[in-house]
Amino acid sequence: MIKLNSFVLKIFGFALIILLLLAFPVSAEYYQSGLIDFIQSNHQITVPIFSPTAEISLLAEKDTVLIAAGAENLKLEAGKEYYITQGEINLQQPELKSGWGVQIMASSTAENASQFKNQVEIDFEEQIIVKEEEGLFKVLAGAFNERGQAEAFQQELQQAGYNGWIREIKIKNQDSDPQQKAENQQVQPYNQEVGEGLNFYNDAGEKIRAAHVFKIRGQFKVEDRKMQGEFQFGPIGNSVLFSYKTNLEEMTAYLLQSSFNAGAPVEALKAQSILYRTSLLYQLEVQGARLENFNKLAFGRLSPVFKEAVAATSGQVLTRDKEFYYNSDFSLKEINSPRAGIVPLAQADYNFQEIIEYYYDRAEIAELTELIDSELKFTARINRGLNFKEIRQKSWAGPRVITVVDYDLSVDELNLKPVLAQGVVPGREDLGDIIRDHSALAGVNGGYFHYSGRPLGLLYLDGTLVSEPLYQRTALLIAQDKELSFAQVDWEGELLITDLSRSFKINGVNRSVHADEAVVFNSYYGARMPALSKGYYDLVIRSGKILGTETEPGAETPIPPDGFVVRVGSERRDLIYLTPELKNQRVKINNKFSPDLEEKNIIYAVGGGPRLLKNGEIKITGKQEKFQPDILNGRAPRTALGLTADNHLLMLTIDGRQEKLSIGMSLEETAEILRELGAVEAMNLDGGASARMVIRGFTMNRPSADRLISNGVIVNRED
Repeated sequence: MIKLNSFVLKIFGFALIILLLLAFPVSAEYYQSGLIDFIQSNHQITVPIFSPTAEISLLAEKDTVLIAAGAENLKLEAGKEYYITQGEINLQQPELKSGWGVQIMASSTAENASQFKNQVEIDFEEQIIVKEEEGLFKVLAGAFNERGQAEAFQQELQQAGYNGWIREIKIKNQDSDPQQKAENQQVQPYNQEVGEGLNFYNDAGEKIRAAHVFKIRGQFKVEDRKMQGEFQFGPIGNSVLFSYKTNLEEMTAYLLQSSFNAGAPVEALKAQSILYRTSLLYQLEVQGARLENFNKLAFGRLSPVFKEAVAATSGQVLTRDKEFYYNSDFSLKEINSPRAGIVPLAQADYNFQEIIEYYYDRAEIAELTELIDSELKFTARINRGLNFKEIRQKSWAGPRVITVVDYDLSVDELNLKPVLAQGVVPGREDLGDIIRDHSALAGVNGGYFHYSGRPLGLLYLDGTLVSEPLYQRTALLIAQDKELSFAQVDWEGELLITDLSRSFKINGVNRSVHADEAVVFNSYYGARMPALSKGYYDLVIRSGKILGTETEPGAETPIPPDGFVVRVGSERRDLIYLTPELKNQRVKINNKFSPDLEEKNIIYAVGGGPRLLKNGEIKITGKQEKFQPDILNGRAPRTALGLTADNHLLMLTIDGRQEKLSIGMSLEETAEILRELGAVEAMNLDGGASARMVIRGFTMNRPSADRLISNGVIVNRED
């Protein structure tokens, strides 16, 4: 019955919190469902090259490689035909008929003919083949039904410097089975389910690979169309979708290349790249991550000129009135040819901003990475002076969920402090249990810790040092009068033997001891010391005097509740030589902090880091505080603290590593959101799976994993 009542009370308490939550729906200004689909596909654009078909044949050429998951890359043999399908293939030789082509070269060696063929293919999209006849290897260009077509192509060849003559050749009879051809070319709708997988066959009809998706890299032909680069073949319905994978920047460059020659003015290219990028956003919004009607672009053959112009304006788009420009001016909803005046304006020394201003009224050039749709989803009053809110954002990088406890530090009945899990250093505990154990109203996880539960950095409770600072990292300092501050804290410890007027360096507190160290263990470690190693010894201090010395290996020395133990490593010769003189000597521990915690009347402190804000400006001190790249770089779940100019503490968590819910934030983004919320000073705490916020026993954010923690920062009512 007791368990049932407890469960009912929890549900009732949770219901009360939910009833307090007020929704504030705000319609998104930038990111609609299509763009969200694109963002969640890792910003990858799929461009179908042809309509889906039951079977695709390709002719391998130079350096063609098949890539399939779970298998080594397979180099395809040049000049050989291969087939991709979801089922089996039937290799019937196509019916041939008489046609016309242009012979442009003959050689006694296949190598020379092949090299000549490769050169011609750079200049022409028409079929180019090598045919062995009468001991010679002849290069034949084109495959036409009518002689007049071949004659017209001969003129094009001559203009490019290739001399040749018209001759009769055998070509495939495309009309031999019109019904079968129609079935094979039947367009499959794109909204049907993805099929099971694909099979890859050689020209002998042997299946040599099976995979869900194939990639072909190199030079090859499909349907007599030359391809160069890396392309993808995937199942869709019962068919095969042949597509090119690209991204927004590369796609913009391909569009530039389709509209300009390489000698176009750079400022014209920059202006048009912004216009094309903005138009592409609309296509992505209405079509999602798969874009149709772009299969005429020459993928794989991108000139550096256009790549450089796009890179110079990377991520820049047109906006107006806090929306993408195409929402207020339909001119950018289509991928149109550049305006005729763009090049003349650039030639007249207009820069790309001026060109855009000339044509697009009230347009603003904005950075995609800075465009964020923000929605205050919930807000609730936890207690007088203590409020909660949840903010949801859509950004170019992905969705973000931010939870905030806003604590008015002027409210006397509330109290802020760091706490230690289970009250001991080697312990870990669920944040919800920590909150309950301390009858707290709210709290977040605290500083970093070793997997054993030992804090990694400063922890200072009720004027007692529980764990020494690490690398002078930023810490939250709480004074007797409840004044809060952030500072990088350094420490030196010494053991003073007052009667002998001697002092000895102390290297740490409540942690493992190296052979050349002396470390203090106090009651926050627990009742007993860890087992003593050979050559080490313990100085036991009680009521300010050395009670005795323990030297027996394996001994677990009791820690006096009114004293402490100093464990001395086997290489600390300075203390070892004094051992016979130490009994009953008066001693004290002297903690030298910078800044001076005693002078500032600090009673609580918890380390974290790095610093995020100082005097209202973003100041990331990660390298100075020697943080690892996994904390400094990339987006992750975060916990942070911020102080506002009007004396409020913001306790913030950011969910992450959940693609559909929240991707997390970088340290810079965390600093920016705190500044937007009013913070002028801010610091980071432990994050990742530790990032968690609990209010009245209920987790208010969505941690990326379950994790027991070493310490937390809580708000409770004044005792």
